[in-house]
Formats: sequence, structure tokens, C-alpha cells
Amino acid sequence: MIGISKKYIYALLLLLVPFHMSEGEELSSHIINTLLSGGKKSPYPAETQKNFVIVSIDSLQFGEVNSGATALINLKKKDVTKTNFTKKGSKWSYSSEATIPMQRFEQNEFFDFLQRFSSNKDFQINHTVFPFPINTLKGKEQTKRKLIMPRDWDHLSLSESYPQVLLFKATSNGNNRKMIIFRNKEIKEEYNFIRINKQWYLIEKYEYE
Repeated sequence: MIGISKKYIYALLLLLVPFHMSEGEELSSHIINTLLSGGKKSPYPAETQKNFVIVSIDSLQFGEVNSGATALINLKKKDVTKTNFTKKGSKWSYSSEATIPMQRFEQNEFFDFLQRFSSNKDFQINHTVFPFPINTLKGKEQTKRKLIMPRDWDHLSLSESYPQVLLFKATSNGNNRKMIIFRNKEIKEEYNFIRINKQWYLIEKYEYE
């Protein structure tokens, strides 16, 4: 019997299959095929399935096929469920799971920043690089690019809109984060963050038509 927290991880991974997310797809596909072959129902409400967010350590690529660590961060409950998978040959399998308080999570710094960034308008302005580029893409082709100045900035309530976040490569550090927003099972937005002198900054956004 799969526990509730495991089902949360598997449910999100189940949603990832159609998205063709390069390296991360291999792990998610294998978990679904081997551990969910009986067809489990998702414990998430329909609105969560339609709108959710994933964070990747490296803002230039998504997922890490050689790192079988994922974490489900609950920003409301302030806890983190870490799930580990191991790979033998070409096969992934569930290894272990643990839920810890958010303050003990090694990636807590970024999620503390994200919550403050979402709730404090002045802090958000001061931690966004301007002029801020918004790139619009259709498929892989860029169709539009605009630059936003502080006077035209619309406040982003990211942690309030997406209180549960799935993080890939959960045990790694780095100075880049990519936040990928899914709506109706498609990638619609990406936000790229970078850490400079121990401070996080939002540097660019991608929108997908």
C-alpha cells in the first residue's frame, strides 16, 4: 500500500510524462511504469493537477537523470517530503522516503527567499533585475521580447499561487533555479533566478503560447 506522501510524489510524476522534459523524463516515466502500473488515482484535486510548479536546480536544463532525489515542499505546512530512487542498469526503483520540517531542508534558503519575494512588494522589486526581459515563445521559436521597468511591474505571488512545489535534484546546491509553471498539463511560464553575493534575484521570464 503506497502511503499518502508517496502518492503525492507519484501523482506529480505521473503528470510529467507527456511533457518531454529531457533528462527528468526518464526517471518519471520509469517510476510511473513500474510503481503505478495498477493505475492509482491522484490524491490531488483537479485544480492542482491543472496548475502546479516544479523547481530545477540548474536554470539551463530540467531534471537530473543521474540524481534520484526529489522533494515535495509544502509551503503552507512548512514541511518537506524527500523521496529517493536508485538506478540499477536502466531501471529506477523506489528507495526511501522521509518528511522533515522545512527549516531542516538543505534547499530551505531558496524557499525562504521565494516566500518573502512573494509577500513583500518592495523586496520583490529590489530582487528583480531591471529592465526585466519577458520572452514569448511558440514551440522553440521566440516570437516576442519585451523589457519591463519597475514602474510597470506586476507583483508576483508565486508561493501563494503554488503552495506545493516539486523539486528535482533535491540534495544539490547551486546558484541557479528554474521555476516551471504548468497549466492544463502544458508548460506555460518559466522564471529564472540567480544567486549573486548570497542574494537571490529574478532575472528573466519565458511565456509559452
